[in-house]
Amino acid sequence: MDATIGESAPSVERVFEGQPYHGFWGQVTLRSMVVAVVFAFVFSWVSIRIYMIVGLVGAFNMPSNIINFVCLKSLVALLRRCGIAVAPFTRQENMFLQTSVITCVNVAVSCGFATYIIAMTSELAKSLSDDPSDKTDIVEYVPMGRYGFFIFFTGLAGVMSMIPLVQVMIINYRLLFPTGTVVAHLINSFHTPQGAYVAKLQVRALLKAFLGSFSWSVFQWFYTGGNNCGFGVFPTFGLELYKRRFFFDFSVSWVGLGMIVPHLVNFGLLFGGIVSGGIIYPFLESKKGQWYHTDSASTLDGINGYKIFVGLTMVVTEGIFNFTTLMTAMLVDLYNKRQENDSGVTKFILKHPSLNYDDRKRLEVFLGNRLPAFGGVAGFVGCAIICSVITPWIFHQIKFYHVLIVFFTIIPVFTFSNIYGTGLTDWSVAPTYCKVVLFVVAACVAKPGAVIASLAACGASLISLNVSSQAMQDIKTGYMTLTSPRVVVAGHIYGVLISSIINPLIFLFFEEHAKKSAPIGTKASAYPSPSAGMYRALALLGTGGVKELPKYCITFCFGAILITVALETLRLVSQRRDWKLQHYIPCMTALALPFLAGPTFTIDFTIGTFVLIIWTKVNRQSAEILSSVVAAGLICGDGIWYLPSAILGLYNVDPPICMKFLASGEQVQMANAFLNTLGTQGMTR
Repeated sequence: MDATIGESAPSVERVFEGQPYHGFWGQVTLRSMVVAVVFAFVFSWVSIRIYMIVGLVGAFNMPSNIINFVCLKSLVALLRRCGIAVAPFTRQENMFLQTSVITCVNVAVSCGFATYIIAMTSELAKSLSDDPSDKTDIVEYVPMGRYGFFIFFTGLAGVMSMIPLVQVMIINYRLLFPTGTVVAHLINSFHTPQGAYVAKLQVRALLKAFLGSFSWSVFQWFYTGGNNCGFGVFPTFGLELYKRRFFFDFSVSWVGLGMIVPHLVNFGLLFGGIVSGGIIYPFLESKKGQWYHTDSASTLDGINGYKIFVGLTMVVTEGIFNFTTLMTAMLVDLYNKRQENDSGVTKFILKHPSLNYDDRKRLEVFLGNRLPAFGGVAGFVGCAIICSVITPWIFHQIKFYHVLIVFFTIIPVFTFSNIYGTGLTDWSVAPTYCKVVLFVVAACVAKPGAVIASLAACGASLISLNVSSQAMQDIKTGYMTLTSPRVVVAGHIYGVLISSIINPLIFLFFEEHAKKSAPIGTKASAYPSPSAGMYRALALLGTGGVKELPKYCITFCFGAILITVALETLRLVSQRRDWKLQHYIPCMTALALPFLAGPTFTIDFTIGTFVLIIWTKVNRQSAEILSSVVAAGLICGDGIWYLPSAILGLYNVDPPICMKFLASGEQVQMANAFLNTLGTQGMTR
């Protein structure tokens, strides 16, 4: 029966028994709404920036939860010291704040500003040798006002689509939703008297990491007074490896991200960087003139074709493999539950005398504030209809009936399977589902405009599916913290609302301050958006637009498929049989990213992993309590500095020093001679 039945574990809810339980407006407060806007902006800013540079973003559930708690708890304490009577900060209010922030961040990485929106531009089309003269498959400018409406209603559709499944997933199927469960334990710990000491330690560690990261970013800025200057281009392993983008760029935010991302993913990134930049690309470069005749980065008939399609093949193959695995696990689990006659489990939980105190209390709140399934269905239908009007209003290449077909046939099926898979494994494969939508729509439209139509359909699906799976995770957290499901859903709606305003503004800022000679999405840009090329390439494959590839490119792709399937099968078998080998098999998506973005950031991520491993060896308890906080401080400190540095750029305040690195010999003599003619004292090399 239910694994929670019994009194073997100490009761959580008895600790909170004497505390008053506030109603809806006691949990949804004005102060939490204001703080949510601030931290939603900060974490969305950092997430979009990371995604544009690396093409990979770690989960911010833990860091955001800690920072949210610290901020609002400190604010309440400050007001009380000033003699202002304020209501206590409860875990239910904490849950509303957390839900609002993480929903906005989730939308930030789903709304395409580093993927499918960039994939629509002519600059990205040129990099794939796609003819940008066909304007039907190019969108240079997306009206952000209209796109804000698109974000809101597709995100709201995701929230509505999961409402009819809430009781089924949380009560009937009793799915774990690992991240949601861990966050619930964290919130419960914070708000108990026993958690106060730990919270103080985390506050100190957070502030130290944030100030250290911010100060280091300010220091680095002084040495970036020119092109390719500063510590970010430090040839750590020598100039030859630097040319192949193997170097440590002293980015503490990437180091912090490496502390959050699982070790296996980080080592997979490093391994992918070594294999691609150290073995495969040098071999392919030696074949110039035989297999291909250009090394231009703006065409697919040269070495760029190998890079994009081999990386794309590994990502898509792993996604399809995971999709198949999760669907099989879901069908087996559903069959087992049907054989157990599990449909009456809710009545059993309510009536069974052995039910423990915590479960009774949680069920009382959960079922007493249940969400009407009909309201979710009606809301989803309404949002789908509105989206069918808004989407062609922004992207005229897609028709309203395309959007309706996607929303009423594809998304409901994918929503159920993705939520169920997330509950079982904590792994959302929404990007894979959306690539399937992308490919199918591109193949069905199959005429000028199919690329943009498929990218728009992919965007609507990605936002909706990502929001729905994260929303169910939050419902699980709310269940375990005695937060009303209605409050959690209110947090989702509020998060989607602020995301539809904040995220377009963030993108406009990045777009405005990107160099005109190197716009977002280009190889030379500060924001190359490596995943964008993969999205457009897949759309082109669906329409049959890519007709010329270098020699043996398909052979390499076929080899990538075989290797991916073999490794994924080996990992699946080793997990089922609990072999130690499972901890050493790399994630193929992580291995593929350096093929698309280069290996530079993999060094930073790996250093973050080594820092965490050493810290754990020295003091495991300290690492478990403080590592997420330190990582969050490093990421936020470095990310926040970008805003004042951009403001300085607006007022033409340039860094005073340029630090460059040259090979010894004639180059140094030429540089010295040139500098002597300038009489410049502020430049160093």
